[in-house]
Amino acid sequence: MEMFAIPLSIIALLSTLWITSFFARLMSAKKPNMIWIFIAWIIGFIVSIAAIISLSLFTLDPPLHTTLTYFIPLLIFTIVYHLFNKMDWITAITINITSFAMGVIATVIVIITLGKPLDKTIILLANKVGLVSTLSSAEVSATSQEEEIEDVVFTEQELLAPRIRSKLKQQQKNQQRSYIEPTFNIINMRRAKGAIGHTIRLSKKNGTVLEGILQQITHEQFILQQTLQGGIATTPIAKESVKTLAVYQ
Repeated sequence: MEMFAIPLSIIALLSTLWITSFFARLMSAKKPNMIWIFIAWIIGFIVSIAAIISLSLFTLDPPLHTTLTYFIPLLIFTIVYHLFNKMDWITAITINITSFAMGVIATVIVIITLGKPLDKTIILLANKVGLVSTLSSAEVSATSQEEEIEDVVFTEQELLAPRIRSKLKQQQKNQQRSYIEPTFNIINMRRAKGAIGHTIRLSKKNGTVLEGILQQITHEQFILQQTLQGGIATTPIAKESVKTLAVYQ
C-alpha cells in the first residue's frame, strides 16, 4: 500500500482544495479560485510554523503554550484569507473551519485506506508540522501503552495447583536422594549364589580382571558369560584363582 501513499495524498489535497474553493465562491470571496486558496495555504503554513517555533524562545506555562500552539495557526490562516483572498472576517473564519475540517477528514480517509495506525500516524504528522512540544508527551504515552503480545507456553506442572506442584517437587527431591548410582560392590564368596544372573567382576590372584554375567556356580568353578568381539563366550574360572568377587548393583 506504500506505493499509493503519494497518489492518495494528492487526491486528498486536491479534494480539500476544491471544497474550500467551492465554499469561498459561495460566500462571495474576491479570490475564491483554487490557485489563490492554495497560495493562501502556503503563506499561512509558513507563517504558522515560524510563529510556533518562535514560541520556544519564550518561557510559557504548559497550558498557555498548548493553547497558543493550536490557536496561532487558526488565527494566521484567518488573517491570510481575509487579506489575501479578500474575504470578510465571518467568511474567513468559516472558510478556515471548513478547510481544516475537510483536511482532517481527507487525512483520516487516506490513513485508513493505507492501513496504517490512525493515532500514531496523526501524531507523527503533527510533529512534522511543528507541534513537537505539544504532542511529544502524547506520543510517549501512546507508545508506552502498546504492548507486544507474546505467546506464553505453560508446562503441565505450571497448570497444576500450587499444593500439587509442591508435592511433586518434594517427591522429586526424595527420589534424587534415594537414587544411588549402580557400581561394583565386593561380596563374600559364600554369597556368590545370589549374584547368579547379574553382572560381576572377578579379580584373579594373578592380577587379571574379568567381567561378565555369572551363569552358574559349580563346586570348583564360576561359569562366566562374556560378550567378546567374536560373539558370546562361556568361561569357566576356578574358585581357587579368584581373589575378589564384585557384583554390579
